[in-house]
Amino acid sequence: MEKITIKPHHFMDIIKLYGSGIDVFVPDEKMQHDFYKIANEIIKNPQVKLSLTIDADDICQPCVQCINGICDDELPKTLGNIKKDDYNKRLDQRLIDYLHLNLKEQYTALSLCRIMYEKKDIIFKVWLEEDDKITQRRFELFQLGAKKYLKEQ
Repeated sequence: MEKITIKPHHFMDIIKLYGSGIDVFVPDEKMQHDFYKIANEIIKNPQVKLSLTIDADDICQPCVQCINGICDDELPKTLGNIKKDDYNKRLDQRLIDYLHLNLKEQYTALSLCRIMYEKKDIIFKVWLEEDDKITQRRFELFQLGAKKYLKEQ
């Protein structure tokens, strides 16, 4: 892949799952999104160029829940009465703001991982609606994944 368009929270999720021990991602046949394809490319090619977005990205586009570029998936009621598309945009905007990311720049996967790892504590400011235990686990797994990813390079 020459270039990937990705939401910042999707990138962070990939690194988090890599930290959980997933080294090879497999397709989600029910949802038909390209999370597995993008994740595998990022893991094997740290120099792949990334363009950031808060809209539907290369993972979302083929998903059965992505209708005209809008995520139509449901959120658990514990996160409040908000549409998943709006919630994800909120997460991504927080990441962009706290990490001082630029939607007009390209990043390598490796450089984006470094930026996120250096300011990893912002996870607690981004996932505000999540239960504290889940956010703590997200933080721990992201940390493990980022250390593993950065060390391998």
